[in-house]
Amino acid sequence: MKKLSVTVLLSIFLNSFTFSQSLNGIWEGELQVIGQNLPLIFNFQQVENEWTGTMDSPKQGAKGIALSKVLFDGLMLHFEVGNGVIIFDGLFVGENIQGTFKQSGMNLPLDLKRSNKTLPEEKELKRPQTPKPPYNYESIEIGFSNQIGDQLKGTITKPSGKGPFPAVILISGSGPQNRNSEIFGHEPFWVIANHLSQNGTVVLRYDERGVGESQGDFSNATSSDFFKDAQEAIRHLKSFDFVDKGKVGVIGHSEGGLIAWMMAAEAENLGLRFSISLAGPVVPITDLMRKQTEDVSRSAGNPRELVEQQVSINSRYYQMIKESKDIVDAKSKVKDLIESEFANYELSPEMKQQQVNTLTQALEKSLNPWFFYFIRTDPELYIRQIRIPVMAAFGGKDIQVNAAQNGNRLLELFEGKDEYLDLKVYPELNHLFQTAYTGSITEYAEIEETFNENVLRDISDFILNLKNK
Repeated sequence: MKKLSVTVLLSIFLNSFTFSQSLNGIWEGELQVIGQNLPLIFNFQQVENEWTGTMDSPKQGAKGIALSKVLFDGLMLHFEVGNGVIIFDGLFVGENIQGTFKQSGMNLPLDLKRSNKTLPEEKELKRPQTPKPPYNYESIEIGFSNQIGDQLKGTITKPSGKGPFPAVILISGSGPQNRNSEIFGHEPFWVIANHLSQNGTVVLRYDERGVGESQGDFSNATSSDFFKDAQEAIRHLKSFDFVDKGKVGVIGHSEGGLIAWMMAAEAENLGLRFSISLAGPVVPITDLMRKQTEDVSRSAGNPRELVEQQVSINSRYYQMIKESKDIVDAKSKVKDLIESEFANYELSPEMKQQQVNTLTQALEKSLNPWFFYFIRTDPELYIRQIRIPVMAAFGGKDIQVNAAQNGNRLLELFEGKDEYLDLKVYPELNHLFQTAYTGSITEYAEIEETFNENVLRDISDFILNLKNK
């Protein structure tokens, strides 16, 4: 949010009492996310002194997302989506609302302007793979404690019969995720669990700490904390008599795929037989993020010069974090980095300073414990230690975890022990393992497929074909 002058603050104070009814209606804003413009539409209404609202993301096909905890005092606006999955805090400046949109460790500026538009007719999202009864397996609601005493809640799906059956836990990607790993009406972890349990594998999936029914603080957790939570999930899974203790493994997606590597490196201590990494990072995260910036920016249709600028500033930012001793040290270096990047830009001094201040504030806010830990992570340190069967899957159209960059490096890391590796690349699939057109993030909601059936079969076959030790 831009720094406000004393004059503007005084104007807001004098006029704040006139705003008590002015939030009603439709507001529009636009997020800048890794080189892409993401329009958002909000509809606010006051009913019996209580504010309610919805959010639409037209590019992503998401309509009528309910807002919670909508608080408005005539000056300041606060709302959330889900259990803090998205948080917005804003302030009236003149006739607009200037604020910060927080999601998945990112803090992005978002300014809202009143719209004269009427809301478009809602389009029902088609999700044909979402499981429907009757089910030929049993669902068991469970809970277990992590290492700091938080009670984590989840669901076990158990095939028909006594067993024992091979078993897995599911580990989700970055950002607050419930047990179904919901995104844009898709529930990929439910789809995976449904397929595996129909075909003879026990699956435990759980709400991350601080999400859904689970206790704990998500906002200050790192990949290391999620790794520890996954360890406790494994221990709980192995306590059931219907689980084959010799065929227990993990499946992780994206950041969860990184944690799957971490778990596999500790296989002997955890009693793991196998690990499956879906779009899991292989190269150092600084390298991964440089390539991600380039791929996402290109997919947005940005000109080459802009792509190069984004890669340059992000690369320097990531490297600065990697070389900092702690978060405080990193934050102290952000403004110098941004000023040096803008030194040669053809902007007026006033505009340049405004851009520097805005970007500095956004980057400083993004430096939370999770991001600081993640950027400094090198998955190769864990992968080199693996001595159990692993399946690694990548989508050829994935612009978040590039298949060639990570798949080729994985082959190098398993040279001399390739009997442990089953590497699969699916040319037409994106980061979510949907059949994609371009792989762009904006397609995720538009695609009806939740998780490709071929990948589901390959995962199931990999597990069921494992030989006993």
